[in-house]
Amino acid sequence: MLVYLLNVQAIDFKKIEEHVDKTPVSKTHDVKLLSDYLTHKFKRQDEKFAAIYFWIAKNIDYDVKNRYSNPVYKDIKEIIAEVMKSKKGVCQHYSELFHELSRLAGLTSFVVNGYGKEFGKVMNLAHAWNVVRVDGNYYLIDATWGAGHINPQGKYVRDFSLEYFMVKPKDFINDHISFDPMWQLLERPLFYEEFENGINYQRSRPKFHYADTIAHYSKQAKIQQVKSTIRRIEQNGKANALVKFELDFQKETLRILEYNKEVENFNKANLHYNTAVTQLNEFYELKRKKIHDNSISLKQLNDKLSEIETNLFKAKNLYKSTNAVNNALSGNLKKAQANVLKFEKIVKQQKTWLNGLAN
Repeated sequence: MLVYLLNVQAIDFKKIEEHVDKTPVSKTHDVKLLSDYLTHKFKRQDEKFAAIYFWIAKNIDYDVKNRYSNPVYKDIKEIIAEVMKSKKGVCQHYSELFHELSRLAGLTSFVVNGYGKEFGKVMNLAHAWNVVRVDGNYYLIDATWGAGHINPQGKYVRDFSLEYFMVKPKDFINDHISFDPMWQLLERPLFYEEFENGINYQRSRPKFHYADTIAHYSKQAKIQQVKSTIRRIEQNGKANALVKFELDFQKETLRILEYNKEVENFNKANLHYNTAVTQLNEFYELKRKKIHDNSISLKQLNDKLSEIETNLFKAKNLYKSTNAVNNALSGNLKKAQANVLKFEKIVKQQKTWLNGLAN
């Protein structure tokens, strides 16, 4: 019987493998159904992770043809749908599917990007894997490498292995390094050049509390996560071509996120402004009724003006807090702020008219 010791408790891999091998075909077309089936029989987190690892590593083939391609996906759901349908993919598909199956099972998993070594030589291709948390401890999983390998003839060979299941950080760093040193899960992360040269001169480096950093990272907004990732990458030694590419990608991601945030802010301001416009038209209708048949009270008119002022105030503050991150947004922002000033003058005129009635 194949047994693996982890945190004193043993994982009965034979039991898990037998369960996974009986997975009904009907459960393999939907990620939620698959996650539920793979994990429902087990209570412990490590066993649930093992079931997910077994299924992916034994059922997903590496897509050698698209190894060096760089497809553009709308979102993660598209990646999941693709690998679930074709049952093949590259490391991104393995790691994203692993993460999604784990997430749906209520487990804590992260997708990590970096690069690896093969036969002691740094590979010229970025790689992806997973970090998982089990009972407060972090481990590393690479379902792609655990599934098989590419032979010298360039053909993919299924070769299931548990070698890359819940690996301890001190062992995983032998052939994997993350772009973000936080995901090395080491008290003293290696610089990129140390990993590449197979040396470690930084034992005197201050301890890095990766668990606390991950906990803080998990609570951050996406923009702050990207900013902290960029900072850690820039501080982790000499960047090679892969690291530089990742750093450029993270910076472009940050630029897009910041732009989207400002556009969202601008749109919220527009919503308040447009609501104020609608309310002004309602005010004019109340005003008409007041003039023609005196069926509207002064309080109703005052209340409507107050509603208008409230939305104008919110719009004005949101416009003011919006950063013009490009020329297009800058031009629209200036027009919007000018419209608010004109609107405020109209409201002031109507208040003067209303005060005249009251007196």
